Amino acid sequence: MRSVRRVQTLLAGSSLDPVPLTTTPQIMTLPIHDLFVRTLHVEQDSSGAKLEVLRYSDHLLRRFGFAEVVFLKRDQVRPAESRKIADEVWALVEGIVQFTWRDLRPSSPTHHATYLLDCNEPTLVLVPFGVEFEVRAMDGPSQLLRLSTHEIDEK
Repeated sequence: MRSVRRVQTLLAGSSLDPVPLTTTPQIMTLPIHDLFVRTLHVEQDSSGAKLEVLRYSDHLLRRFGFAEVVFLKRDQVRPAESRKIADEVWALVEGIVQFTWRDLRPSSPTHHATYLLDCNEPTLVLVPFGVEFEVRAMDGPSQLLRLSTHEIDEK
């Protein structure tokens, strides 16, 4: 399947402007401060296939607190949530999803910015603490891996 991505940015009082993404593992300028997105690649050999998600050298999670696999059905939405003290890394393993971020951090240079990203290939994304995040399965079921610096916030 050919990869098609649509990325949109919505800043308070501005129109939607597309932001191009690259598939190379490099730091990109994105419309929300501290946001990180990288395409993941499945490696196959005679012993099987693997999808490397995260390395210590990525410098995305300074500590480990929580991990889970998330299964979403078609059109199912994991409601928007903002973690006060935890950074999260999400990896789309399979399926087609739309990620949505909204910067709620008052001291951030991108406060109130909203960013949407449609993905149909394995992709790693960072959700900085204080940024609201939502994920929606688009066309069929999706599987994601969620890693966090802290355990789930008590409600």
